[in-house]
Amino acid sequence: MNVRDTLLIGDQVTLSFKTTVPKGAKFTFPTPENPITQGVELVGVPYFDTLSNRDGVMEIQTNLTVTSFDSGSYVLPPLEAYLHKLDGSIDTVTFNGGNLVVNTIQIDTTSFKPYDIKGQMTQPYTVKEFLPWAGGLVLLAVLVYLLVRMIKNIRAKRSLFGREVVADPPHIVALRSLEKIRGEKLWQNGQEKLYYTEITDTLREYLEARFGIQAMERTSGEILEVLANEKIEPKEFKELKELLGLSDLVKFAKYTANVQENENAIPVAVRFINSTYQQELEEEKEKEG
Repeated sequence: MNVRDTLLIGDQVTLSFKTTVPKGAKFTFPTPENPITQGVELVGVPYFDTLSNRDGVMEIQTNLTVTSFDSGSYVLPPLEAYLHKLDGSIDTVTFNGGNLVVNTIQIDTTSFKPYDIKGQMTQPYTVKEFLPWAGGLVLLAVLVYLLVRMIKNIRAKRSLFGREVVADPPHIVALRSLEKIRGEKLWQNGQEKLYYTEITDTLREYLEARFGIQAMERTSGEILEVLANEKIEPKEFKELKELLGLSDLVKFAKYTANVQENENAIPVAVRFINSTYQQELEEEKEKEG
């Protein structure tokens, strides 16, 4: 465990535990009950980092952020995780929570001198005191004007300043969305179903914009039937088919994807988008030629 054992009241500290996961095994770390112990609270949910992955043997670091609003010395309870092996057996991994000392801010009593509370004093209003109110009214009027103008321009599909809004190309929108999903670390935090839902929704929106098919209203099989008639590289088509199939298993059959499948999902989607975009450019060149 790697943890700073002393902190000020209200500060946060991260408990870090390293685990070696054998090839083919699955590691799970249930979220501890809150508070972890009386006086120490868990902030958010555990998150995981893959430190290494050699020959299928992974080293995973589990991180938990805790805080305390009561000074004192705390003994953190043992924390349990589980290794699900290929033979169906489950090993329990126990982590030592360690000790945590929470200090309050000390007051220098040698230089501290108390004083009586003074009575309330009143002063006449000045022009400076009225200026913020006047400025606030002007600002409110400007905001109302901008709001009205924004609504009109939205209805006319124009920007705030009246210029026509130019939408980003579909592949840029899709790649930006996939990068956002990557940064959310959903599957690392146990949200695999949401992870695959966001990836497939991004792909469906891209397919609608790129190929003009109603992808959001079709099943994975129906989408693939339509795409079979498009000029798509066989490798990218095969990878897309596998990704959609895996997504359906996770979303509808309660299948738990392994680390490799989760890590490959976004790169497969990116390769498909880049490949079909390049194909689109080549088709435009042929038309111009």
